[in-house]
Amino acid sequence: MGNLNIALGALLRHLGCDVVQGQKPNKRSLEMGVRYAPELVCLPFKVTLGDMFGALERGADTLLFIGGGDWSCRYGYYGRIQCSILRRLGYEFRSIFVGNKDIKFVASEILRMNSGSWTTAIKNWTRGFAVAWHKSKLVDEVESLARHFRPHEQNRGECARLSHKFLKRIDDEDRVLALRKMKKEIREEFCSIRRTGQPAPLRIMLVGESYCVIEPFVNFDIIEKLGELGVHAEPFLTAHRWLFYHAMRINEDRGFPRKEARALAQPVWQYNAGGEDQLSIAYTIRAAQQGFDGVIHLMPFSCMPETAALPVFERVCRLYNIPFLNISLDEHTGVAGVYTRIEAFLDVLSQRRARQDSVENVYPRSQRVAIQHP
Repeated sequence: MGNLNIALGALLRHLGCDVVQGQKPNKRSLEMGVRYAPELVCLPFKVTLGDMFGALERGADTLLFIGGGDWSCRYGYYGRIQCSILRRLGYEFRSIFVGNKDIKFVASEILRMNSGSWTTAIKNWTRGFAVAWHKSKLVDEVESLARHFRPHEQNRGECARLSHKFLKRIDDEDRVLALRKMKKEIREEFCSIRRTGQPAPLRIMLVGESYCVIEPFVNFDIIEKLGELGVHAEPFLTAHRWLFYHAMRINEDRGFPRKEARALAQPVWQYNAGGEDQLSIAYTIRAAQQGFDGVIHLMPFSCMPETAALPVFERVCRLYNIPFLNISLDEHTGVAGVYTRIEAFLDVLSQRRARQDSVENVYPRSQRVAIQHP
């Protein structure tokens, strides 16, 4: 999912695992997943199932699943159903499920990989976690800077080139001190990108199901595409925040803590139905409050939580007067159709901003009467 493999791979290697790095999700993995998955299961299930075929073919003998049974939506059952499908097709492998109920088993596995020594296991876990944390933070920094500078870059592809360069260096580096020093270099190189000097770009918040927001293959690289069109796209969730703030529950997102997000969304959506529905609604409201031009909602076709929350998204966007575009993704979704809808949405946003600017020129904000929504 996105660049999650960089941090997780480092952690597992330090714990003593021989990590089999599979290919990024691609057309073949999608086709394999679609062929053997239940027809109406959501798209992330199909793509990740297809990824597992590739991993097993590359020599993996163990599959590790995060969140085995801890999620309230179908994601909690992904691992067990996917294992059943793979074993029925003749694949032999061990499966490890990492969840709240499996901590003792996971601890025993870590101990086994470190020759039964708790001292060695704790030492390797501490070092591995430190390396993974710094790598994940740097990946997040690279992605954030690329999103910020891409709409302004004079030479198209410069942000993509720097991103590829630094992501490879982060993946190859295993020294914490070197990773810390790399942050300054990353910022300096991105800040040296020649810019066009165009006015403030349109700002769009991306919300929805986590896999569809984070994984470029399933969302047709929407963040990079919007950046090339001169739009700043801000995802409500990144691979770093998903892994440490949501999956591991290590630390809260200081920019917008989960408790604060829930409080913002509760008047219209009382509790989390599964996935990231309540958090997405909170970020939609926050986007309106922060002056974003629009919201794009990405979800897999047949996703229960996002489908249930869809009318609430529409109501919130009407209430807070912010344009909203829903994109439902499955194996039949075409790139041309998605980009056409996005470009039409951008035209609406551009016209809307132009009208707002003209109103601002005639009637300054200080002279307008505020409208209180019921």
